[in-house]
Amino acid sequence: MNKSLRKDDVLRVPGEDGARWSVIDPKPRDGWIKIFDYEEHKETYQPINSINQLIVAGKIVLDRKFAPVISPAAQGDPILQERLARAMEQINIIEDIQKSFNLTFSEAYKMARESELEGSCLSRATLYRYARNKRNGLPLLRGSKNKGNRTPRYGAGVSELVMELANNVYLQRESRFTMKNLVDYVNDEASGNGLISKTQSISGKYVKRCLRSNGVVDPERARMNPKLVPAAKSIASARIMLQTPFERIEQDAVHLPFILNTQHGPTSNVYLIHSIDCCTSMPVGWQMVMGAPSESDGLRCVQSILFPKKDVLREFGVDSSFDVYGTPHQLVFDNGPETRGERMRKLTTLGIDIKHCKSRHAHGKPFIERLNRSLKEALQILPGSTRFDNKDGQRDPIELGEPLMDVEEFERWIVGWYYKDWANTPLERLRHTDFHNTEKPGDTPWSRWKQITEDLATPLPMSPSLTEWRMALYEHHERKLSRKTGITVHGGFSYRGPALPYLVERHGENTVKVLVNPDDYRQIFVCDGQDRPLVPLTEQYVDETTPAHTFNEIKNLRAMKRASNEGEDEAKRFRQEVRKFALSSPGKTTGKKKGRSMMNQEVTGAIKQASAVRRAADAPLLGFPKDPMDNDDSPFLEVETSFDELAALPVYDRMSGEEFK
Repeated sequence: MNKSLRKDDVLRVPGEDGARWSVIDPKPRDGWIKIFDYEEHKETYQPINSINQLIVAGKIVLDRKFAPVISPAAQGDPILQERLARAMEQINIIEDIQKSFNLTFSEAYKMARESELEGSCLSRATLYRYARNKRNGLPLLRGSKNKGNRTPRYGAGVSELVMELANNVYLQRESRFTMKNLVDYVNDEASGNGLISKTQSISGKYVKRCLRSNGVVDPERARMNPKLVPAAKSIASARIMLQTPFERIEQDAVHLPFILNTQHGPTSNVYLIHSIDCCTSMPVGWQMVMGAPSESDGLRCVQSILFPKKDVLREFGVDSSFDVYGTPHQLVFDNGPETRGERMRKLTTLGIDIKHCKSRHAHGKPFIERLNRSLKEALQILPGSTRFDNKDGQRDPIELGEPLMDVEEFERWIVGWYYKDWANTPLERLRHTDFHNTEKPGDTPWSRWKQITEDLATPLPMSPSLTEWRMALYEHHERKLSRKTGITVHGGFSYRGPALPYLVERHGENTVKVLVNPDDYRQIFVCDGQDRPLVPLTEQYVDETTPAHTFNEIKNLRAMKRASNEGEDEAKRFRQEVRKFALSSPGKTTGKKKGRSMMNQEVTGAIKQASAVRRAADAPLLGFPKDPMDNDDSPFLEVETSFDELAALPVYDRMSGEEFK
């Protein structure tokens, strides 16, 4: 095939229908050829090398008359390749005979057929057509992809009708029209408008091809809720490549399709907040939640990333060597309720780069999403699962009579799967990244972790101190220290404890800096100075058995107790009876009324006297021994006291000093 430029060849810009240049004279003169410029409407000369470079770079396209729309190279047909090779071989033999013996094509064909091409020679007309295509710079064969009718099946009116109806009823957000409904609609309208005959029928393939040719390459995208489009139509444009552990940690809350037994009854509101190291794919933290996750639950998961958890792993039957922890360089969340809040944003003060993915962009944290799917698929055979045919919530284990697990048992299975199954499972991603490291780092998360941290001795980021963690995430207050009430925060919670005397002695009754954990009202922490440990104070009504309620929870509990006071109604009825009796009793007329002040003083004095007597009888005085060591059981000696020999104490009037008889 002649690859040189020919007269009337058209050069155009890719994607544009109109010609940019047209070849007038392809014969180069000093390396330049004569062309016609359609933009400037004049003849000009261009260097042949520049044109060739533009064609190679794909910046211009060569259009030649009678050239096939689809080239043989673009068809990828092995049968076409064999036919092309056979045709070129026979054409070359005939052309060689022509040159050697100065014969015509017909004479050379006869000689070749009798000698070299005996039994396999194509017809003379076919070979002559191939030779003509070669002289004109065209492919010898066009290929089957260029067969068929190139004229449109229907007129332009049908195409316009399809696009109009599709835009009105089909390409709408959450449209009720399906493709079949659209095809039926198009057929009815086209037949009614006379665009097609009664016997013709427009197929669904034609409608789809019409949409695609008009720029609608993905009709589903136009029909989806815009909020769901980013996740459903995301494009994996770049792979996340990491070199060291804790360089990137992804955290997510996933609803687990299980019904569990709790002390208050069965629940299906089971959530798990967990995190994964993206370099090694090792799970580094988790937090089980019954109910909707909150910011506090998310912070507990972050805390499990930062600090050791050997005791928890031993409790769940996992070797403590799997205890991986440290400070992540970057922590990736979505926009769930467990990731939003002022305290979560304060993680940056610990040197953690917080990154929130866009809403409904699950592909922004692919590692934890794969872990979510693998966890569900691995545990779906456990009792209590609501997962059926890889879909959540499709079965009812209670109705089927399955025994339900409790929360602790279920968490044991999750932690065991983390470090016994997932950590020792070869991952495709790790297997394909082995070529980056000649040390054979392994294709399981645990082998990759050990190779990086032990064999290569890669340093891991250290965890912050507990003091630094509390300083970063607890509420900061300034409160006055009192030797009587300790420290009061949140409008009524008083904190004291064994450390109160030390704090009073060190700081006096002055203002001190207090750290308050909003998730645990039982204790607060007082800053004792730079580089000194925090000093805890305990709420005055808290003991070892008190639950760790949040401040909001304990306030609500106390309010509920006040509202549900069982004796309130009885007390109210008694007060009503007192008022009724007081209002119904007639007053007694006397010659001289005592003043109210005098009456109150008399009654109060009598009551105080009687009360003092009763207290003295109930709590006799304790004597103090001369030598406390004489009594091994108690440093004090009991002194027997009797009131039988004592006379009644006189009662005097406070105002006049006269004795009452």
